[in-house]
Formats: sequence, C-alpha cells, structure tokens
Amino acid sequence: MEKAKYNEIEREEEEANNSSVSFSALRKDVVNVLDFMERLKNEEDQIAADMADQIENLKFVLAFICTYFEDTMNAARQVVKDLLRSILDDVDNNIGCKYNYMNHTLPSLANNMDDCIGSCQRSKSSAIITEEQLNFLLLNLHHLSTFLAEKVYPYEILQNVCGNMRDFHGLIVNGCVEQEIVEYVLPQFQPMAERVGLFLWDETISEDSQVFKLAHLFLKIFPIELEVMHICFTI
Repeated sequence: MEKAKYNEIEREEEEANNSSVSFSALRKDVVNVLDFMERLKNEEDQIAADMADQIENLKFVLAFICTYFEDTMNAARQVVKDLLRSILDDVDNNIGCKYNYMNHTLPSLANNMDDCIGSCQRSKSSAIITEEQLNFLLLNLHHLSTFLAEKVYPYEILQNVCGNMRDFHGLIVNGCVEQEIVEYVLPQFQPMAERVGLFLWDETISEDSQVFKLAHLFLKIFPIELEVMHICFTI
C-alpha cells in the first residue's frame, strides 16, 4: 500500500516536471515569435495597417497561451497558426529571407503547444499554476488591461488592479514581504490573477463586450485586492 502511494507521488512529480519542461520550451518559442513580430513591425514601408492589426492580435493571443493550457490552448493553437500563416504570406520575400530561422521556430511552437496540452491533461496537478506561469501571467496582465483600457473606459480600473498585482509580486520576488504574509496572501492572490486573466481572455474572444461582467469580477477580487494594496503601500 505504501509502495503504491509512493509510486503515485513519484509519478505525479515526474508529470509535473515534464509539464514544467514543456512550458519552459513553449515560453522560449513564444518569446522568439514575439521578438520576430516586433522586428517585422519595425520594417519601414513594408507593414500594411491590416497586417499591423494581425500582429497585435497574435501578440495578444500568445500572451495567454503560456497560462491557460486546457482553457485556451486548443482554441488558441489554431488562431495562432492562422494568424502566423496570414502574416507570413503577406511578408515581402526580401524581408522574409532575413528571418529564415522562423521556419524552425514555428513547427517547434506548434509541437510544444501539443506537448503542454498533453502533459497538463495527464497531470492531476495541472490546475495548479506554476511559479513560472504566474510570472508570465503577471507580466502580461498589465499590458493586456492597458490595451483594453484604451478602448473602453471602465477597464482603467482593471488596469490599476493588474498594476497592483504586478507590483505586489515584485515585492515578493525581491524578498520585501514577510514570509508569514506571503503564506497568507499568495493562495488567494493566484486565483485572483487567474480570474482576471480569464476575464481578459473572454473579452478577447467574445463577439460581445464583457463590460457588464466587470461588477461581478470586482466583487470577487476586491477583498484580496485591498489586501494587496495595503501591503504595497505599507512596506
């Protein structure tokens, strides 16, 4: 009985490690693609307005891919593939030849997405966001909320919330928050970040505005947001 339990624990640890390795590889590919898109945008007189919009949409989707595997990746995988193909098909051959390395990165991106989906589906701990995933999520949340705030005024409040979360996590990483406080707040902080991220994802893919759901979101996250603000402003 004890041996079976030990084997189960060992198996879960191995699956969690495989998931972490897959995530790290995927994140590296995402960073490479984002870097490529940024340089592509900077090519003078080559990027049409519609392609610039496609690039922004691609960057937006990639920001979520490394966070919500089972919730978004299956849908996002095809979105990313279609956007990349459309962008690359429109790129002038003279520009494209300077980025031949993308011919290797794009298949790697697709394969690593598949690996992450598979490893997360197999792992019982897949619902638990890793530290690396949390870092990536918080890195993007403020950017994503700023993007929405420029379009719809009520999202400015959400933008401030995301900024506070990013600042709070920075204090934790730099050792500025007592361990006792971290142990109390972090279990509530992670679901809060995930809830905000999923809201932004729904806003991105939905044909209808999600502004009317903001009040419900705020009711859910404001208690921990007040804790975060109190800690940030008293340290």
